[in-house]
Amino acid sequence: MTEYIVKLRYYPGDPLEQIKEGELKSLSRKHGVQISYEKIENRQMKEGLLMENTLDKQIEEISQEVITVSGDGEGKFSDCIQALYEKYRCPRTVYGLLGSNEAGEKIAKGLMNFFGGW
Repeated sequence: MTEYIVKLRYYPGDPLEQIKEGELKSLSRKHGVQISYEKIENRQMKEGLLMENTLDKQIEEISQEVITVSGDGEGKFSDCIQALYEKYRCPRTVYGLLGSNEAGEKIAKGLMNFFGGW
């Protein structure tokens, strides 16, 4: 059976609403997949503006929220990704799926065509 893994990377201002861990847990139970969440915050207040120097950082160090979805059933996995896109929207950069495996990325990219992605 194929394992599907996708990392959805949302940078500040990308998701349509605040990502809540409780909602992710509900989606995990509903669709029978595993979902983890990580928030990376490295912006600093400088001269009254929230700023971050990203030029010398790895992508994993830049401020972002990462939702990782994994599962072994294509239908359940697809349904969960669709629900995440409907709630938060598709990731908005070319790096939005970095860290996904090939099978998971294929499904996530395919669903973007229907839910307002690239």
